[in-house]
Amino acid sequence: MKTHLILFFLAVGVFSCKIPYSKKDVFEEKATLPKDEAPHFKNSLEWWYFTGHLNDESKGKTLGVEYVVFHFNPTNVKGGWMVNMAVSDPKNEAFYYDHQFFPKKKREFMYLPLNFNWSKKQFNSSLKGQNGVYQIGAHFSADSISMVLNTRAEKDVVLHDGVGYENYGNIAKAGYYSYPRLKTKGEINLNGEQFNVVGDLWYDRQWNCSGVFDRKVAWDWFAIQFEETQSELMLYRLYSLKDSTVIFGGTYTDSTNQSVFLDHHQINITETNYWVSADSEAKYPVEWEIEVEELNLQTNLKTLYPNQELELDFGPMTKFYYWEGMCKATGTIDGQEVLGNSYVEMTNRFRIKAPK
Repeated sequence: MKTHLILFFLAVGVFSCKIPYSKKDVFEEKATLPKDEAPHFKNSLEWWYFTGHLNDESKGKTLGVEYVVFHFNPTNVKGGWMVNMAVSDPKNEAFYYDHQFFPKKKREFMYLPLNFNWSKKQFNSSLKGQNGVYQIGAHFSADSISMVLNTRAEKDVVLHDGVGYENYGNIAKAGYYSYPRLKTKGEINLNGEQFNVVGDLWYDRQWNCSGVFDRKVAWDWFAIQFEETQSELMLYRLYSLKDSTVIFGGTYTDSTNQSVFLDHHQINITETNYWVSADSEAKYPVEWEIEVEELNLQTNLKTLYPNQELELDFGPMTKFYYWEGMCKATGTIDGQEVLGNSYVEMTNRFRIKAPK
């Protein structure tokens, strides 16, 4: 199975060139829920993605959580799964993560509500639910880390670009919707200490995504949950390393669930500080100034600590690095001062020069 997974990532371009869309990729006029919550079993690449800041107020502890299920089937024959999870501990500047591969589909995965479950040695993972109500269970193999989290949707689903399909220029047309604010409660055990946590997770569901992982494409993703306005901002920025094209897009959702869909003419992102990884030698931005003129929105975004880089090991000379971590936002929206929790993701940063 691991051989198939290595070949998959070679195919989608993490280490080689981009594959075309699978003939079985799903392109509809509009995403349909809950149907599109379920796996598209012959999809080239899709994921269920949770990130967010969670707090144990009694212990004064804030932890970051990333939990992702990847499903892929680039050849339309034998698909597979990868589960990736991470916990950020900004107080101690510690970062824990793990990932595992699993064989092709299980029959019970085909139905809703979701009922994903995997087990391998000391690594256990499960994801159950639909429509904003989820149960996440996970235990890391490398460290004494586990989590049990339960969510409910505090706000309605957001169909990006209004229909649940986002156009990334000529790179991809991906199915994409989010629950940008999932009220979350549960437990995280960190090296023998239990934390009873609450907070908001952000959930992204995407499919048709093989083009995003082309080695000639660098991808930045920003998700910000503003507290005072109870609004959310998702931005993405893709760099074509082949012709230097930069593609921007995003969605702003206000407290009443009204969304504004943004394109590159409306977004300005300036990188102001950097950190260089000793492992990958990638140069990652760790502070940004973001402006969306149409919304009269200006925010400074800054990592809580820099070393939140993940290393996915697919075998000898087949490692993939990316950065995914906790950030804080400060700024103004239409003149009102705001604070916010954020997660940022960056891929292929060791292949590009810092943009001016």
